[in-house]
Amino acid sequence: MNTFDKLYRTTTDDCTLPLHVNYTGAAYYPAHDVPQVLWPDGTVCWLVNLYLLSGYRKGRSRKNKGGTLLTWAKNLSPLIRWCYINEIDFIDLTDSHFRMFVNALRVEKHEKKVSTKKRKEQQVTNIGSAVLNFFAFIDELIPGLHLLGPNGNIQAENKSVQIRPTGGGKAITRTFWVHEALTRRRAPRRRQPISTSAVNRLFEANTTVDASPFVTRRRYIMLRLLEITGGRRMEISLVTLADLEEAGKTGELKIYTVKQSRDDVFRYVPVTQADLKDIVSFVKHYRQRVIRRTVGVANDHGFLFVSETNGKHLEIDTLGSEFSVLRKAAGIDDEEACMHAFRHRFTTNIFRDLIRTHRYQSVSDLRRALLSTETLKMKVMEWTGHKSLEALDHYIHLAFETETQFKETLNLLHAKKVVQSLQQILVDYGAQFREPKPKANSFISLAEVVEAAASELNELLSPSEP
Repeated sequence: MNTFDKLYRTTTDDCTLPLHVNYTGAAYYPAHDVPQVLWPDGTVCWLVNLYLLSGYRKGRSRKNKGGTLLTWAKNLSPLIRWCYINEIDFIDLTDSHFRMFVNALRVEKHEKKVSTKKRKEQQVTNIGSAVLNFFAFIDELIPGLHLLGPNGNIQAENKSVQIRPTGGGKAITRTFWVHEALTRRRAPRRRQPISTSAVNRLFEANTTVDASPFVTRRRYIMLRLLEITGGRRMEISLVTLADLEEAGKTGELKIYTVKQSRDDVFRYVPVTQADLKDIVSFVKHYRQRVIRRTVGVANDHGFLFVSETNGKHLEIDTLGSEFSVLRKAAGIDDEEACMHAFRHRFTTNIFRDLIRTHRYQSVSDLRRALLSTETLKMKVMEWTGHKSLEALDHYIHLAFETETQFKETLNLLHAKKVVQSLQQILVDYGAQFREPKPKANSFISLAEVVEAAASELNELLSPSEP
């Protein structure tokens, strides 16, 4: 089934499509990163492209070079190959054909590891579900075909479930197609925040893994941004040098917010000057050298994370691979350590800080404070990027479960954050200084970081003027 190259290409940055016509003529909208799908022989796969176009018109995500639409194209590619090889048109498929297709997905072997299956069962289910959704679209497009349904050519059922957010709130109805050939989807489970022990082990592993100095520093900065911003991997990948410069003035780092229908949604997360100095040090002493050696300063795209080999904006999947390398090197097998678990840790810690500061005694106390204090509620939602207070209830419960001590003021909490940042930075610089030939600029960078931390601590802990 893997005889051919990938069957999709995405539209260019300048691509537009007409969405409607008014009295002035056709109205064109941006249509970059829309996948275009072909049959293995190079001819246009019209039905799949119409399906993707319907998703585009409904506003499905195209972020990260294709987003949801690209996922659809990838999941439908195995069906296109299977139908092409077996010379079967989509509209002629039967229930037996679908079962054969799903079984082929399960037994297909990895190209390089021939003793290993290419897909896990969950991926088979994801592909099968995407195919069923595509069949439902064909049924709507061609009335009377009866391709899908309890009595259709492919015998599937449409199920509906209601998902109610933790702690209350409006229930959300989800509908999906199920088929006997597919494993039933597991109930969604919540990831726990990554533990302090796991975070420390990841940082320690980064100092021992064999990699170039640039890659080691880039991995370190990746972990720090995950920890101090609560950003998803795509969000931290989009941090720019301009964002860092502005944060140096405001104390808040602009984070692009994904999982929004619009492409221009941001949030602003408080960061310490010590952390900013540390990140800027990476830019000055590592990133700039790569840019000069590869694309050149004149062609610098401005993103923080770049490829060491070509200087281009680093692929998001590469960040995931880098994290996987560190997790394996750290030997973390006693918890689910992933990039998104840093986000859960960040959000939970916000509520732990609020509990310490205001001495809330229960979940209901904290929730009432958030409901009654509009500014506080909006700030928390702004920092985390959540759309509703109900979505934060899970983290409020986690915070009360883990929090046992209280601090006196927000200044003390922020001072602790500065000290923690400095401790982590010092551990990393200690590893640099133990190298046979430590770089002179490392001493200069450390001095800048310590000076920034000392200045910030002095301002936070000095008694107020009468």
